[in-house]
Amino acid sequence: MCKLALLLQASLLWAAPGLEARVSEIEQRNVQAPWPESAALIEALGSELAQATPEQRARIELVRLRNLALAGDLQGCLKGIEAMLAHDLTPKLRLRALGLGANIAVNVGDYFRAFSWLKQGLTELPDQGKERIALLGHAAYLYGGAGESEQAITYARQQLQSADELGDLRARCIARSDMALALSQAGQLIEAERTARDQFSVCSQAGDPVFVAQAMAALGGALMKQGYLLDALAPLRDAHRRYQAASFADGVSESEIDIAEVLVRLDRNRSEAEQLLNDSAANLKQSGARGNLARVLFLHSELAERRGDMALALDYRKQAEQASAKEQADIRDRRFAYLQVEFNSQVAEQQIALLERDRTVQQLRLKESSQRQWLIAAVVLLLFVIVLALGYSLRRTRDERLRYRWLSERDGLTRLYNHQQAYRLGQQTYAGALGAAKPFTVVMADIDLFKQINDRYGHAMGDEVLRRLGLWWREVFGENAIVGRSGGEEFTVFFAGDAAAAKALVEQLQRRIEPVSAWEQTVTPTLSFGICERGEQHKTLADVVRCADQALYRAKQAGRDQLVLATADAAMADGLSAPSPARPGLVVVGSGIQMSRHASERTLSEIRAAQCVFCLVDPLARAQILALRPDVIDLSPLYAPGKDRRQTYREMEAAIMAQVRAGKRVCAVFYGHPGVFADVPHAVIRKARSEGIDARMEPGVSAEACLYADLGIDPGRSGVLSLEATHFLVYQHSIDTSAHLLLWQVALSGDLTCSRFHAEAEGLRALVKKLSRWYPFGHEVILYEAAVMPIQRHRAERLALRDLPMASYKEFTTLVIPPLHMAPVEPPVATQ
Repeated sequence: MCKLALLLQASLLWAAPGLEARVSEIEQRNVQAPWPESAALIEALGSELAQATPEQRARIELVRLRNLALAGDLQGCLKGIEAMLAHDLTPKLRLRALGLGANIAVNVGDYFRAFSWLKQGLTELPDQGKERIALLGHAAYLYGGAGESEQAITYARQQLQSADELGDLRARCIARSDMALALSQAGQLIEAERTARDQFSVCSQAGDPVFVAQAMAALGGALMKQGYLLDALAPLRDAHRRYQAASFADGVSESEIDIAEVLVRLDRNRSEAEQLLNDSAANLKQSGARGNLARVLFLHSELAERRGDMALALDYRKQAEQASAKEQADIRDRRFAYLQVEFNSQVAEQQIALLERDRTVQQLRLKESSQRQWLIAAVVLLLFVIVLALGYSLRRTRDERLRYRWLSERDGLTRLYNHQQAYRLGQQTYAGALGAAKPFTVVMADIDLFKQINDRYGHAMGDEVLRRLGLWWREVFGENAIVGRSGGEEFTVFFAGDAAAAKALVEQLQRRIEPVSAWEQTVTPTLSFGICERGEQHKTLADVVRCADQALYRAKQAGRDQLVLATADAAMADGLSAPSPARPGLVVVGSGIQMSRHASERTLSEIRAAQCVFCLVDPLARAQILALRPDVIDLSPLYAPGKDRRQTYREMEAAIMAQVRAGKRVCAVFYGHPGVFADVPHAVIRKARSEGIDARMEPGVSAEACLYADLGIDPGRSGVLSLEATHFLVYQHSIDTSAHLLLWQVALSGDLTCSRFHAEAEGLRALVKKLSRWYPFGHEVILYEAAVMPIQRHRAERLALRDLPMASYKEFTTLVIPPLHMAPVEPPVATQ
């Protein structure tokens, strides 16, 4: 029934497009959907495949062979690749076939063939394009398997750079997958974890289910190898589920082994661990993956030993050692094949050099014996061919560069300018209007209740609304203005004209908007607009943008679906309007723990409107700020190993105050709540105010707020005492054991040098000793870490007070000590 449904879907999709469109659709489905879908589309072609060109048939064959590999028929795939390479192929198809063949050959243990095909591909490697990216990924994978970790990382970095330059989402996804694997094989686990998180984000956008699952598996593997077993379990289970949905048998098997290993090491759910090991064992024996088979057998041995079945444990241990010995033999074979290919390649290069030398001698003899006129004719003809080839190549290169430039400057969904390009062109338009003493206007627009459209009708409908709005913006404004998509549902227009003309165009756009229908649903989007024409009080483009943004805010406040024209009177009357842009000022804002969920509209507005933006946030938040402000200044490089953090704080203060004193409007973004356990924000605000400069702080969502929500603590019920861990150690405090005690930055307990970023057992033992004055050693405490990504869960590890020195910590781990008893009631209150 599933296969019949896929065939029916394929026939509906292909009712109109031509054969080339069908082939392209098959290739796209092959990388963005489970393999049975593209297999069904190939079968739906039927007799029409005979009408395809040789190149189209070769492309279909590559998809079919990849599906064989995904289904587990690696030998069938390998034979098909060998047959394809025996025929004439275009350079791109040949590179794709060589890369796929090398990858599959490794999986079946044919290492000599794998490295031979890889070597052929590397000698034919182009300077750019998807084929270059794919082959570099295969090289990183094979060299890593041969023990050449540094070479593997080099190839992976080249692949990542080429993929980012190309801008193709799937190529960027695969490049991060190969980079994470190379780093993990080299033992660089922290970098591997960071790359896996980046891979998940990019591969989710690319829509490739197998690589999304692989990203979660890589993240879980990196966390597991670092010892964060509980943190590793959730991404590994997620990877297992995604592999099953994508029908990727090898991924399902490997994720089952990883989950089982975590459960065994945690000594939890032994029955589940044994079932997972049994499920993966049959597939491993069939595929011959001895490394994973050895892991399964070792884990079986561990489980048997814990059950007390020592005989079975010993038997499993012997089988595991045999499988491990075979795995080591495979590694030696792989290394030998690599060295043999390298040796053969060097011999072949020497033979080619000798042949080239002989051919050169023969050519010289022929030239000496040839008549002069034939030589001149040949040279002229050669020059003519070179000129033609160069002309064709230059034209093609120019066309490609124009295409890539267009892609780098546009938003893929709306086809409007992206944020960076819109502001760059807007700056040019602003400068031109300023020089010619002509009017200049900025229009800020925001789709009303866009989140509700996504939540109620789905993100597909939200994307369709954005596409239609992009079309309507282009129809109405055309070449008369610079129109860009500046955020998720925000648009910015830079218009070389007065506000009245901009208002007329906006009203025309409002009339042009019509209901959007998709997937048997209909929604009519509305927009709110803020319009501001440059006046004498506006000294920079950022001032005009801020003015338009405030007008947009008033439109939202007035009930949405409004058009508000900024005036001097309105700006004065707006209680939310900032001081005159001509005056210097400082605003400190918080990113929250997860900026995508916690940052307020006010915070985002301050970031957009500031003349200079600093940030000290986590990598995900920094990426979001970069999307809003490519010119943001990152303060984190001021940290250094062994460097006193107090010196770093003073350098941060100096950097921020230098821009404030230069007369700029400065926005500084700090992680979480900018005023909680943060020295720099308070220091720069005090300095700015002491110098008569306007300075204020906007609150943000702190880790403490997340703690209350995640752990279900109401500070109004029992009370809370919140202290920095080292401060608690150094100074005398009166502890109320009937209230919750929160100790922040517990990993840095006792660090008086302010230069450490990791936990030390000595400081933790001192902390336990002091806490034992009020709490028994067996009192249950909680190690808490807020989730910094939407896909993560918070950490709430419960353990005895005495076990704190042996626990694992991150720099931001918080110690939560629940009340020891209820607070006694005052006698008069009890009487009443």
